[in-house]
Amino acid sequence: MCNYPYIALLFTLLIFISEQHIVAQDTVQNTIRKRPKVGLVMSGGGAKGWAYIGLLNVMHEVGLEVDYVAGSSAGSIIGSMYALGYHPDTMISIIRDINWDAIMTDKIDRKYIAYEEKEFGDSYILDLQIKKKEFGLKASMYEGQVINLMLNRVYSPAYKVHDFSKLQTPFLCIGTDLINGEQVLLDKGYLPMAVRSSMSIPAYFSQTFYDGKYLIDGGVINNYPVMPVKNKGVDYIIGADVQQGKEITIDELNSIPKILDHIIGYYRREANDVGYANTDMYIHFDMPYGMMDFNKYDSIIAIGEKVGRQHYDELKNLADSLNTIEYKPLKKYTGKPLDSVYIDNVVIEGNKKVSSQYFENSFNKFKNSWVSLDELEEEIDRAYGSRFFSHVFYELRYLDGKTNLVLKVREASPGYLSVGAHYDDDYSVSLLLKGKFRNVVGKNSKVFTDLVIGPNARFRALYLRDNGLKPGYGAKVEIYTLRFNVYDDPDNLSEKTGNYQFTNFKGSLFAQAIVNNRFWFRIGGNYEYFRFKSTYNDNSIDSISEYNSYANAYFSFNSDTRDKPYLATKGMESELRVAYVMPVSADWIQNIFNNSLVFWLKYNQNIALTKRLVLKPGIYLGGTYQKGYPIRNDDGNSELKYSPVQHWFYMGGQSETNYIHGFQPFTGVRFVQKYGMYQAILHLKLQYNFYQKLYVTLMGDLGANEWFLADLAKSKNLVVGYGAKFSYDSFAGPVEISIMGSNIYDKVSFFINLGYSF
Repeated sequence: MCNYPYIALLFTLLIFISEQHIVAQDTVQNTIRKRPKVGLVMSGGGAKGWAYIGLLNVMHEVGLEVDYVAGSSAGSIIGSMYALGYHPDTMISIIRDINWDAIMTDKIDRKYIAYEEKEFGDSYILDLQIKKKEFGLKASMYEGQVINLMLNRVYSPAYKVHDFSKLQTPFLCIGTDLINGEQVLLDKGYLPMAVRSSMSIPAYFSQTFYDGKYLIDGGVINNYPVMPVKNKGVDYIIGADVQQGKEITIDELNSIPKILDHIIGYYRREANDVGYANTDMYIHFDMPYGMMDFNKYDSIIAIGEKVGRQHYDELKNLADSLNTIEYKPLKKYTGKPLDSVYIDNVVIEGNKKVSSQYFENSFNKFKNSWVSLDELEEEIDRAYGSRFFSHVFYELRYLDGKTNLVLKVREASPGYLSVGAHYDDDYSVSLLLKGKFRNVVGKNSKVFTDLVIGPNARFRALYLRDNGLKPGYGAKVEIYTLRFNVYDDPDNLSEKTGNYQFTNFKGSLFAQAIVNNRFWFRIGGNYEYFRFKSTYNDNSIDSISEYNSYANAYFSFNSDTRDKPYLATKGMESELRVAYVMPVSADWIQNIFNNSLVFWLKYNQNIALTKRLVLKPGIYLGGTYQKGYPIRNDDGNSELKYSPVQHWFYMGGQSETNYIHGFQPFTGVRFVQKYGMYQAILHLKLQYNFYQKLYVTLMGDLGANEWFLADLAKSKNLVVGYGAKFSYDSFAGPVEISIMGSNIYDKVSFFINLGYSF
């Protein structure tokens, strides 16, 4: 009997088994040849992280594409930029354009700081905050105000992305929970603040509040986050590491950042060891630069590329092997910051004592409009420059197709006590105690106090209601005692003939308007209770020695856009003031002083000729108008009345700050050596920064000071001063010595200034 059916069945079974074997082989081959996922992990290390840009250049050159990017601290900055699609060349361009000194010290352009803050805030050495009736240092050196603006701009293309796996290359970074010290994975949320959290160096930058947690630098707990990337399904790890790879010596621990970084390193060793054990290609960057050398970016990037090229063959072999399995071309790295963004609404968070109206005056104009990031940053700088806030962060919050501008503010401590010290040859030695109080006497209020202790004592207090762009109002009290020599002999102006002592009690009420924190208009009235005594070398005493009352109404315009109050390199300072002064005491009106219109204009400009050389022209014009007072003294009339003595104009000395507006410095002339009711001065200085914080300034002045307007233009009355000043820009203010001469003082004169003037 034939067994054909069985043979057919057996043949069919063999064919089925063969096909299944082939399918199984194909499945195995596909599994084996599936392209592994590659992750790039970058450690923290401050400025040393710039080295990663050099490495990325080499990776681009060999055609190596990665599937995941991660970092801590500085590694999070470069990693997130790369994940967002920034080309290494674009990163270099951005880094070069940033003022890293300003970034690391929260220093905004001084032109954005409110005028009253400049007037009362540039002269102290130590600043202690008053909180809950106690004095203390701040919890961190800096809030990170300026770096917040920088991160918002750099990561602006990602403001609509809340899941970092949706970036061009998936990304994560690490933060540390300040409360419990645990690692916090940052792979969702608002990218600029995630990176800001990851790089918040403890005690240097303030902690952030992110997703319900207070976070500090991720490098505290995990400075080399390999395992979080492995847990994302990444198969192959390229580890880039700028951490110190050797034992550190005590001589190398020579700065606070280095000591902090070394101490923090105790807690991340375990995470480092685990990370190293799971790294497939380890690239270490050893370099002679520190974590705070942010301005050495070109040198650090060059080292990064040099080290990357030492691993060129490894990187090329890896790229070729991956592309053999599955070819992946490099993504398009064309990322760049946005120029503008459409804002639907403005939301304020964190204000308690500063009214919402304050923000609405400045930011409501951004609603339902396209807003340039330049304009937005300027408005935020002005809000921060008010000093009502320790920070003014912003977030572009995108939800349901709309974008809200969210201002996250932290109001400043209610008060600060500051201390300063100063010496110069005009005012002698002085100690300054300064108080600054904000939102203590009502919302949007400021109170400043200055107490100067020394031979020439002084007290100032200013109350101000700041309404932002809308007009505000205030009051000011000033008390001072000032002694100075007088030189009354017209034939020998180098010899003093006696001295004056001014004592003044002054109160003022005013209304003001501020434009962009740069221009300050004020109108108001003063009451003065004033006395001056004159003592002469022949032991005679002037009969005028009683207190008398004065009133005046005034208008003033001020502006100060200098980059710093001393040794400025750009910007200008100006003041225009018109005051109508009225003696109130009957004896003064009848005998000596009369109602007077007093006016002056001061303008000083700083013009940068080169990076180190600055030209400083300036002008001062002051005058007095009185009914019946002639412009010339043709008849030699000695019975003329004068404007009150504290409103005369005085020439001489080198003090940057004077108690009386009419006192103006003049090279080579002694302090208030000449005085009268009219004054005109031309200043010209040439400042050269010849080495680090050392400066030399050539000085020349031309001017006149006379009782009659017509005498100002007479050549015989012109005063010419000349000299040179050598300065060191110390943390306590300038340390200076000036060598000078003039045509009215036949000897070489010297002037010494130590510290900030007040």
